[in-house]
Amino acid sequence: MIGKTGNGKSSLGNFILRRNAFESRSSATSVTTGVSYDFSEFYGRTIKVVDGPGVGDTRLKNEHAATRVIEAMQYAISANPRGYHAFLLVVKFGGRFTSEDGDTIEFLKKVFGKGFVKRYCILVMAYGDNFEKESRETGQTFQQWCDEQGGVFRELLAECGERIILMDNKTKDGVKINQQISDLVDKVDRLTSNGHRYTDEHFKNAKAARDALILDVRRPMIQEEAMRETSLILFKLKNIQLTVEPEDMKPQLDELFNRAELLHESICAQDKGSGALPDLMETVSTLRRQIVSEIDFSRTITVEKDRMKNEQEKRERMFNEEMARQKEDYERSIMALKLEDEHRGRMRREEEKLLNDIEKRRKVAKDVERRFFEELMKEWERRDKELEELEKKCREAKAKNQEGILSEIISGITWALKTLLGFK
Repeated sequence: MIGKTGNGKSSLGNFILRRNAFESRSSATSVTTGVSYDFSEFYGRTIKVVDGPGVGDTRLKNEHAATRVIEAMQYAISANPRGYHAFLLVVKFGGRFTSEDGDTIEFLKKVFGKGFVKRYCILVMAYGDNFEKESRETGQTFQQWCDEQGGVFRELLAECGERIILMDNKTKDGVKINQQISDLVDKVDRLTSNGHRYTDEHFKNAKAARDALILDVRRPMIQEEAMRETSLILFKLKNIQLTVEPEDMKPQLDELFNRAELLHESICAQDKGSGALPDLMETVSTLRRQIVSEIDFSRTITVEKDRMKNEQEKRERMFNEEMARQKEDYERSIMALKLEDEHRGRMRREEEKLLNDIEKRRKVAKDVERRFFEELMKEWERRDKELEELEKKCREAKAKNQEGILSEIISGITWALKTLLGFK
């Protein structure tokens, strides 16, 4: 038995078993939170009735509660290895079939599989006593009432193959009780006449739908956590863009990309390939692309700055080499000029020395010449004196008429003078 909380599911189970096997009370809160079952006999047949947990609107929106319901349903399936002949989908007569009831049916479809209503469900209308009161006033049969229904209830009834039974589980009339149970067993027999039962294999095949169900319940929390992390990453990204130089961004951008990647992996792991979180996955993918774009921009700026730096270093190196070459040429020129100056100085000094030597030699020559002429003059004076002496002697000899001797003397003197003066 499955159905929405408060539809009288446990009370119906007690009615079928004809004893109070399941706890039941009129409440909007489900009394049955787990799975319980019991047996009874009906005209020699053993009937096993399993009371599943009630499904309410609050449970559909609570991950923990929805998970507990699914686990309870899984336990119920695995506890009956031979499978189930039928699922009694319990609805309450007298209340309007609302969208909440429709949500409950959709929840159960996702738990047991999309085709389980069509193949294995019998719609049981509990609180049949309310219909009988209404029928006495209107004269309408239950079939006529069913034919008049529309909307979600009509769609559900059609999906069940018009398998519906009205149960007055408050009656004390034994004949009526047996007739109602007999009609229910007959519908179950007709449902299983083709030999099919709902087994654990069917339940396993619906796992993807159950995962999507839990994911749908968890969606608000997943979205909140993902958007919070996305906002933090975007804030950090903007802060990096405003405060960090492009060439220094990459380490911090890599850290942000890893955070975005972990967020994307977390969402994918929770999505489990169901495609139930496309907007969120696209948001995170866009965030990753934005970070990758910033990383590429940072890398481009870094490469360009490295290129400009290399070119600047190359220009500086060439400039320094040129300056060094010019300095070397300049120093070489200075050295050449210095050597030339030294050479000129040396030549000047040598010239001055030579001039000094020439001057000294000239002075020496003049002194020698002067002394020579002085000596020569002295020698001439001496010879003049000697000549005068000779002339005097000649005159004296002449005076003495010693002409022969004087002539010889004069000849001798003349020869001596010529020899002395270099005359031949």
